[in-house]
Amino acid sequence: MGFYSRLRDGRNDDEALQRCIENVVRKLDEANDPRRPGMLLGKIQSGKTRAFLGVMARAFDTGFDVAIVLTKGTKTLANQTVKRIGRDFKEFIEGDEIVLFDIMSAPNDLTRSELNRKIIIVAKKQKNNLDRIFEFFNKYGNLAGRRVLLVDDEADMASVRFTKKKDDNDIEQGTIASQMDQLRGVLPGIAFLQVTATPYALYLQPENYGEDEQTQTVFYPKRPAFTELLPIHDAYVGGDSYFGGHGADDPRYYLHVEVDDHEHDALRSADGRSIRGDRIWTSGNIKVLRRALMTFLLAVAIRRRQQTALEQPPQKYSMIIHNDTQRAAHDWQWETVGRVVQAFEEAAKSGDDRLRILFEEAYADLQSSVEAEGGYLPPDAEALEDVRRLIDDGELNVQRVNSDQQLEPLLNQESGELKLRTKANIFIGGSILDRGITVLNLVSFYYGRNPKRMQADTVLQHSRMYGARPKADLAVTRFYTSRGVYDRLAQIHSLETALRDAFESGAHDQGVVFIQSDDRRGIIPCAPNKILLSDVVAVRPNDVLLPTGFDTVSATKLIKATRQVDALIPPNCVGGKVFVEIDVETAIAIINAIEPTLDWSAEGGFEWEAMRALVRYFGAKADGKVLLLAEEGRRLDRRHSGDRSGLSILGTAELRDLVRDSARQAPALVLLKQDGGADLGWKAGPFWWPMLASSANATSCVFATKLST
Repeated sequence: MGFYSRLRDGRNDDEALQRCIENVVRKLDEANDPRRPGMLLGKIQSGKTRAFLGVMARAFDTGFDVAIVLTKGTKTLANQTVKRIGRDFKEFIEGDEIVLFDIMSAPNDLTRSELNRKIIIVAKKQKNNLDRIFEFFNKYGNLAGRRVLLVDDEADMASVRFTKKKDDNDIEQGTIASQMDQLRGVLPGIAFLQVTATPYALYLQPENYGEDEQTQTVFYPKRPAFTELLPIHDAYVGGDSYFGGHGADDPRYYLHVEVDDHEHDALRSADGRSIRGDRIWTSGNIKVLRRALMTFLLAVAIRRRQQTALEQPPQKYSMIIHNDTQRAAHDWQWETVGRVVQAFEEAAKSGDDRLRILFEEAYADLQSSVEAEGGYLPPDAEALEDVRRLIDDGELNVQRVNSDQQLEPLLNQESGELKLRTKANIFIGGSILDRGITVLNLVSFYYGRNPKRMQADTVLQHSRMYGARPKADLAVTRFYTSRGVYDRLAQIHSLETALRDAFESGAHDQGVVFIQSDDRRGIIPCAPNKILLSDVVAVRPNDVLLPTGFDTVSATKLIKATRQVDALIPPNCVGGKVFVEIDVETAIAIINAIEPTLDWSAEGGFEWEAMRALVRYFGAKADGKVLLLAEEGRRLDRRHSGDRSGLSILGTAELRDLVRDSARQAPALVLLKQDGGADLGWKAGPFWWPMLASSANATSCVFATKLST
């Protein structure tokens, strides 16, 4: 039996994964050109490592002799990759069929027997590591003539980097990218496979790669010659769960818990005035963090009760606090969380009623989602006793994770995953917790990173809450972040989904239109490699774009402005659940009249220019027509107004079906008149809520609100 057939049977790969692996190896064979890299495109924590190890095994069956795996530039991740390969390929290594090593700890002299085996080299993407690879092939010159598979894991990290030369307008590649190009040039039998979940830096590369006449340097293309999509298994939880829009009868509706920006800021630096030690129970600056810690303990208790009832082994669980990149901030968060845990311990021993009150808040929160999922919820008295026991027994373990030196001892030596030492584990850290580090049974994620420029690929790699999750785990999972960060993440998810849809259709070059607005020329095409990925609005076919997270302006301003909107809406389209045809300029006038009626906090906002630009763009494709639908008498509570998909805001199934009708050929402007008012959490009312719905035959469109220079 071949390498892959044995690996496949040992891992029990399903048919979809087997087809994916076979397709990748076949396409790499057909390309047979280092200038034509292939792409294995997965999602965050969707099994990409499992897939490319299968590709390596199958490639060995088809005549490849050497595989080089490049990992993200940390020693920890390189070690984790070696361990993972060693575990999956254990039979082949022990049977003297494969030699595996990290390039920085390669054997001094490989024997002739070892050189005749298949060889796997792991190297982190760092200059000295890649230099060692060149030295290795120079030392064993005959290997350079064999077929080599280069696997670039997290291919958009370091492998693609262009900078301006000092005092010059010319562009040069970064060191790692240049070294990889050199490697592809000196090994004639090399095939190149890129592996990532965030391909934007690769797909949005300029087309004019080639020989630089002045430096005679060849920039090998990184833009993939083919893309093979990694199949997503049924247990996968990703952006659709967090940002897809779900009703109150779905446990995913309850995933996001909003955190005030002041709380995130208070956790960035030690300041006794913001979080006083004698106000751990009452400080508003850790209000959500305090509740998040209790909810995490309760989630652990509920899941372990559920597992015991089903005669399953009770699991250990984890929580991540990723609020900042600075180690000083991690120390402050660790100290603050430690104070809260100490307060919990003292309250559990003394019977302090504040612990019970906080527990009741957490219980009411999780009760909604557990019941929506249909799972077993232990009585509150039993659950409280379980939480007290977790605290009393020291089962809540808090650890900092912010450097290789601190991370290595925390890893399981066999799997390379973070060890869960107790029943409830909290990891506090920064960027080292993103790519490649697996955190098992994650049910709580407190996230406060809020850079001025939020890069789509970087932020998605922070999303450790993605991955294979049991539905029962998802019902007790919570994601704590600010409204502004949540909205940006949802925006990035929209971009990812639009691009992935295009990749799946096989038309990623033509299937997505990048546009921007220009005051002089209207809507114009936009070079995709020029966009700032954190400043885009993406709309797919049969998709909805709408403002969320706002309040109304004051009653005095609102009444006058709403009357102006009323005057622009044709009477025959109000309340009849039918579309009325209007022209683009009327649609724009309605949007302009609604804009001043909605108000955001400093962190919120909506790209009104994107809505107007997309009305013009989609309307031009429909002979200048826009369909208008207006409904009155809506009474949505402001607390439930954050659904960026618009599905729950549309309300009834009848209205959702009408808006998402696949037969509709023109864009639709949908207006929902909300009663508003203080009893529903709004500053005033009534007001009009606008949505732009693209047609089913529309082209996926990315509107760039800003361009890079």
